[in-house]
Amino acid sequence: MSGIGFIIQSCDGPIEALWSVYSLAYLIQYIGLAFFTANIIQYIIDQLVGASADELNTVIYWHCASLPLKSLLLSFATCFNIYKYHNLIMFILSGVAVSLVLVSHSFFKHQLENISLIKNPIKLILRVLCHARKHKYPENRSALTYWEEEVPSRIDLGKEKYGGPFTEEEVEDVKTFFRIIPIFIAIIGYSLSEEHYYHLSNADTSFLDCLLLNDALHTACSLLLLLMFLYLFRVFFYKYIPSMLCRMSIGLVFALLSRIPYLLPFLNSKGNELASQILLGISYVFVNPVSLEFTVAQSPVQTRGVMVGIWYASWQIGSNLKICLSLLFHCKHHGICLNFYYYLTKILLLFVILIVFALLAKKYKYRVRETDVNIYQIVDHTYQNYFKQEKEYNNQENSMDISSN
Repeated sequence: MSGIGFIIQSCDGPIEALWSVYSLAYLIQYIGLAFFTANIIQYIIDQLVGASADELNTVIYWHCASLPLKSLLLSFATCFNIYKYHNLIMFILSGVAVSLVLVSHSFFKHQLENISLIKNPIKLILRVLCHARKHKYPENRSALTYWEEEVPSRIDLGKEKYGGPFTEEEVEDVKTFFRIIPIFIAIIGYSLSEEHYYHLSNADTSFLDCLLLNDALHTACSLLLLLMFLYLFRVFFYKYIPSMLCRMSIGLVFALLSRIPYLLPFLNSKGNELASQILLGISYVFVNPVSLEFTVAQSPVQTRGVMVGIWYASWQIGSNLKICLSLLFHCKHHGICLNFYYYLTKILLLFVILIVFALLAKKYKYRVRETDVNIYQIVDHTYQNYFKQEKEYNNQENSMDISSN
């Protein structure tokens, strides 16, 4: 589609045809992007069966580093005044990328794991919720469950030990699914704080100013800090790294601080951008890869693809909220918004999101699969086997008596 658009633009074709091609191209692009982003992490993890946690985290961090790298290259392309060749460059890069994918797939398809480990998670979630809605009390529960001090919730009644049709792992997977979703408010907060402006280079703008206006400092800081974390902090200061939820809270604090320079009257526009982009670059490192790492680590295997999709959807929710705010305060799309109340509203929203996330993080219960021996379960299974064997023995005795008579 980009090639067709380039041909129409080069031949001075009608503007209606150009808009039609670009509209269809954007539709196809976002559909493909949605399918790709929601499945690429799950596919990579499926290939790394048995890999260590550090190896999985490295893959996640490099995946998150691709976004600032792309934005940084686009900023350089814009400021080198080659933006007018954007369609041609995208056409060539798309062809090269597709060719590389096809060639690499033909060479390595025998070494890749093609059996998907993903099952239908929506069906399981709906079944567990329907069972919880229909059953208020346990039915045919195990006698050993009366030893438990906590009263089971309605969703727990679906477990086999309370007479339900689901295993304990399946019910815990559904509970974990609903515990993770509120945590995505951190993604919405960071996405709300971001500002993306594209300024075409001209004779009145220096190269460094052009890079600053195109968020190059933000993306460069993000990329540099990601590499420093992978190959410096994680290697030498591993025991001092806080928990994932704590790091996400720190990232939201930096996102909040990144909006404050726009409220300071003694800073000029360049000073605002310098301070804001540095703080936002730090926030990106604490929120983006850490939240994806948290999602992959805590999500059950069956729901991991859905959770990553919701993770990406949370980014778009924050972006849409940001667009609504810019329209509400009449901010221009092509320039930096200078409305004082626009940034004040953002700061208030980010402060509320930070407080809510801190409360959710404090109450969040990590999913830890039990590896200790469950004595109650062992005793229960032992007695069930004993009663089964006794019943079979009595049946055999009765059949022998009948045959002898």
